[in-house]
Amino acid sequence: MSKSLVLYDGACYLCNQSKRLFQRLDWFNTMEWISLQQYEKVNPLSKSRKKAIVQELHVLLPSGGEKRGYFAITYLMRKCPITFIPGVLFSIPGSSMIGKPLYALVARSRYKLFKSKCKNGTCSLPKA
Repeated sequence: MSKSLVLYDGACYLCNQSKRLFQRLDWFNTMEWISLQQYEKVNPLSKSRKKAIVQELHVLLPSGGEKRGYFAITYLMRKCPITFIPGVLFSIPGSSMIGKPLYALVARSRYKLFKSKCKNGTCSLPKA
């Protein structure tokens, strides 16, 4: 795998908007986006792994590593010329003390934020 594989919840409005934005910014075509729903047709996932991907964006790196949530977003930002500098700034040690809780707040609140765009509760996260 030479590109980063970005896994997202294809039923989530915010996730789809993030995908559209990053695809426009990915001038060097370094990312491949695949919805969780498509990915699990070929790659069986445990219930806990599926729940984790629904809760936050996952990036599978060409090196075999993985980034999730806030760290996935900052990684993707560093891959795009226009968002490279903010991506570097948001990757400075200690910035995750604000970034991770902020990412979690938006993820938890995505149904409230986008309920007019969400059909059948698709933006709500599964209960813990």
